[in-house]
Parts: sequence; structure tokens; C-alpha cells
Amino acid sequence: MATTTEANDEASRRSTTKIVDASLWWDPFPHLLAELESVSPSSDLPPPLEKKIKVNHAWFLDTVSLFKPPNLKSREALDASRLKIGLHQITVEADKKEAALKISSALCLDEVQSYILVDRTINQKSIVADGVFHELPHLVMLQYYLERQCLMKCTRHIIMQAWSIKGVLSSWNRDDNASDKEKRWKLVPALYIATRSQDSFIVDEAQKLISDGLDRKFFSVLQENLHSNFPENMDVDLYTLWAEEIVIEDNLVLDVLFLIFYEFCPCTGELWKKLCSLYEGFISNSYNFGKLAVSAEAVSSIYHAKLQLLLILIETLDLENLLQMVHDETPFRLLLTVH
Repeated sequence: MATTTEANDEASRRSTTKIVDASLWWDPFPHLLAELESVSPSSDLPPPLEKKIKVNHAWFLDTVSLFKPPNLKSREALDASRLKIGLHQITVEADKKEAALKISSALCLDEVQSYILVDRTINQKSIVADGVFHELPHLVMLQYYLERQCLMKCTRHIIMQAWSIKGVLSSWNRDDNASDKEKRWKLVPALYIATRSQDSFIVDEAQKLISDGLDRKFFSVLQENLHSNFPENMDVDLYTLWAEEIVIEDNLVLDVLFLIFYEFCPCTGELWKKLCSLYEGFISNSYNFGKLAVSAEAVSSIYHAKLQLLLILIETLDLENLLQMVHDETPFRLLLTVH
């Protein structure tokens, strides 16, 4: 009797729809990146694309941290027959669930998000047919890091577009050697650019991201990556793939940080000192770079990351102010505090 009751309870649970946190869902970022890159700089953003950018603001800001770690609530949610994630519903299949739980453990990723990845990877028949690896864990890991990197590239694209717009405006307005007539002619395109809806939208989105602390968010991602370790019991192919993808992410993070500090806002003294500490760790190999140098591509990316961070440190160093403080014989401790 007890066995029958337990079986009925299990059947009832399997026939239910479980509502989970809507923030676990994301629309594929490779598609969004392709849409962003397909828009000509001289064209207006399509309204649907503007809406997607607004909807994904939290993802652009909090970036890969919105890929959550495993938790019991998500694990238990997979016992239902269907998941309701915000406006989306997805059917839970036994074989995909089993694969998702393994992926969740390997990637340290939320079970529901792991299921979404497995479901999308299996449904993308072209990837399964044409992929370099033929085993599901490899394919899902590739898809996972593709999502992460395309998310970062979306943020980078928005910042670069805003940077380009600000740079064009600056170039129109800074030509002090032009005659008054030339300045008037040069002002016309500047006014046109400044009033285009696409430009104001992109610049506003970039500035909102930065004012919300984008530099701190990306710095945290860099720190986490530099201290991350892959499970020791995984096979060498998965480890190599993980190492190469992590180094690619590090470079993307540094790309975004450079763009922010170069054009939009100065690096604070506190963050600058943290970046210095990171660079010291870079050159002393106190982080996981030694473990990540598993291929020629990874070694090249690590070298590029070191140069990139050094460039950021040089670019964000206010040399004029620093030299003045040295001239004024400001104590070194105070100099670091003020910078």
C-alpha cells in the first residue's frame, strides 16, 4: 500500500508544472550579438532590438554572475514534468535531466540553467552534427562558454558603439585650427549625430551600465576567473577546453575595462591599486595562469592579457597629477591614497 502511495505521489509530482525564478532564463546571446553586429553604424536600431537591449540590461551589468551555482531548489524543480521560467515553459525529459545534473556538477551551474543548456544543445542539430566533439558534455560546455562570451561581447559592443559616437562628437568639436566657416560646417554632422535616436539610446545604455558599476562587476568576474579551478576528476579534453575558454573571458573582461577607463570614467584609486595587485599576481604566476597554459592558444591569450592589463594601468595613471605630487614631495603612502 505504501509503495502504491509513493508511486502515486511520484506520478503526481512528475505531472506538475514547477514555477522557478524567472532570472534563470536567458535568450541566446549569440543571436543577440549577431543582431547588434548586423546593424550599420549609420542606421537606426530596430525597435525590437532596442527592447531586447533594455530587457537584458541586468545581464549586461551583472554579466556571467547571473549564471547561478547549483542549489537544492533548482535540483528539486527538475522532478516536475514542466518548468515555468517567467514567460517561458520547458518540458523536462528524463534523459536530458540526467545529462543536466552531470553538467551542473561539472560546470558548477544551476540545475535549471544546466537543463536549458542541454535542451538547446541537443535541439541544435547542426552543432551536434558539425561539432568538433561528439560527446554531449563537450558540446554543452562549448555552448555554455559561447553564451558567456557572447554576453560579454554584447556589453563590449554597446560600450564600443557609445565610445565611437562620443569620439566622433569630440572630433567634430575639437578642431580648433578650423576657420569659423569650417567649424559651422563641421557642427552640422555633430548635431545630426547627437540627435539620432540610435546614438542617444546606445550612449544612454552605456552610461547607465557604467553608472551602475559595470567596472566593479567585470573586475569581480576577472578575480573569480583567476581563482577558479576545474574539477580534478574531469578528463583532459574537458580541462583543456575549460582553460582556453576562461582565458578568452579574461581578455574580454580586460577589453571592457579598458574601454570604460579610457573614455567614460576614471579608474578610482582603490580599483587601480587592486589592478596593480592583479598585475603583480599575473607576472609572479600566483594565479591560475600556470594551470591554464595548456595549449599554444591559451599561452598566447595569457600573454595578451598581461599586456592588456599593463596598458590599462598605464592608461589610467594620471601622470600629470602624479608628477605634480612628486614635485610637491607628497608622501608615497598619501600618493597611493589620493590616486
